[in-house]
Amino acid sequence: MAGKVISFKIGDSVTHVAEVDYEAKTPKVYHAFTFETPEGILDDNGVNVTESFVNMVKQGMSENGIQNNRVVFTMTSGRVANREITIPRVKETKIKSLLMANSKDYFPVDLAQYQLVYRVISTDKAQKQMALSVYAVPNTLINSYQTLAKALDLQLVAIDYYGNSIYQAMTHSMSPELSASICIDDNTSMITIIKDSKVILQRNIGYGIDDAVFAMRESTLVKPGATYIQTLTQMQMNLCFNEQLRPKTVDTAGASLTAKDKITSSLTMLVNNISRVLDYFASRNTDVEINHISLVGLGADCQGLDRLLTNELGVDVTTVKSFGSSDVTRSLSAQRFHLAEYYSCIGAAISPLNFTLAEKEKAAEKESVRLPIIICGGCVAIAVVVVVTGLMSNLLLSANNRQLQNTIKSKQPVIDTYNQYITDKVIHDGVVAIEQSSNTPNDAFLDLIAEMEKKLPADLVVTNMSVSDSSISLSLSCASKQSAAETLIQLRNFDTVENVECSGITEQQNENGVKTVDFSVSITYKPVVEESTEPAADEQTQETQQ
Repeated sequence: MAGKVISFKIGDSVTHVAEVDYEAKTPKVYHAFTFETPEGILDDNGVNVTESFVNMVKQGMSENGIQNNRVVFTMTSGRVANREITIPRVKETKIKSLLMANSKDYFPVDLAQYQLVYRVISTDKAQKQMALSVYAVPNTLINSYQTLAKALDLQLVAIDYYGNSIYQAMTHSMSPELSASICIDDNTSMITIIKDSKVILQRNIGYGIDDAVFAMRESTLVKPGATYIQTLTQMQMNLCFNEQLRPKTVDTAGASLTAKDKITSSLTMLVNNISRVLDYFASRNTDVEINHISLVGLGADCQGLDRLLTNELGVDVTTVKSFGSSDVTRSLSAQRFHLAEYYSCIGAAISPLNFTLAEKEKAAEKESVRLPIIICGGCVAIAVVVVVTGLMSNLLLSANNRQLQNTIKSKQPVIDTYNQYITDKVIHDGVVAIEQSSNTPNDAFLDLIAEMEKKLPADLVVTNMSVSDSSISLSLSCASKQSAAETLIQLRNFDTVENVECSGITEQQNENGVKTVDFSVSITYKPVVEESTEPAADEQTQETQQ
């Protein structure tokens, strides 16, 4: 379906609207605008359609010259569950029925309340298998967007999921061999890494640019009473972040912080969570090295954010300014437009997920009216001929017999497909069991070292280390008994530690009069807990592959 569509992304703080090409390899943006989302419009059940919100959208469309009546939504919700699965290779028309037949194996929820949609990741002809990314989306979410389209008097063409929108935009604007992006929106962020056009990691983080905007509004850098978008515009036009999280202006009491220091420190949780996800990915994918990350989303164009992330993550981070080799704004009128903000809106119009929509079903019913009429007329003619010839009974029985025979033949491939699936599932479960049994407590060694670097006193020195499968013994030296006590307290609070035993505390003084405290510590790891292979209904940790 070619042409243009209106692409919506409704966030908790800001709503983005863009008129873009639909299902185009080189999409262009024709019109775009943003406005602040009224409080209470978005919740876990989707969009709460109100008259004031509908009027705001219509007014924005009128003021920005948007006359199109076809709409695409991209939804964000923690209730969308995602799994990557492998099924036997079947025809496209049979994928949905195969997923529904085995839905309980993928999502332990009441599927009567959900829709299953999928995206084909790859097809292995040699192994006769297909890899799919499958989403379970609550019907309440889908219904709310259908209600909004109806209230706006727009034809609903498609609904997409935020994660798929980002993936589609990346595959059309970044290197398919290896690309990474961080999409920072109002109160959520998403990290996506693709390799060979496949998503190898996609993770949601419950922090966005909101904290920095609120800190900015409370500062003296903007006028009192400034709106969210006015504050965000100031952050896009003026440098309001330090190059590092650590404050630059702190007195000896640690209390004197500038406005820029406070705005920067408000992003501590966001930066730390991004760093933790990237460290996790690096530890599980030692053959993949991320050298560059593209920054998109609502907060991407805030001055200095890319530099702050570069310094804190140790990876070059740059804000997206172009969409691959195409100029998506070629037909856009002279208005202030930040491509990174509308990244997911553009991606939603490229190749959205195939949801079952009420409007599509009604259109299909209208298209099918002609066929029953033709069949009815044909039946009347046949009946007359049969009555005249006296062969009606024989013809009906023959037709019924042929129909039953065709039905039997058409169902035969399903048995073969199901048997192959059972065989593959047994093999897969065996491999998973072997992999889980090979886990040892010492797998947490790198996490323990990283935690020690972050939390233990700066004057602590490790003089000797002995590591086994289940424990680690350390010989430590520090400047005072207070540092030694703090070390033991911190170690006992580590996520990876089960037990800490200390022995041999001695205090020594060298020839220069410098005192040191030496002691030994025996650390026992926490036991390995086998991870369940069954997905959780809220598994919008949104990780398509760990």
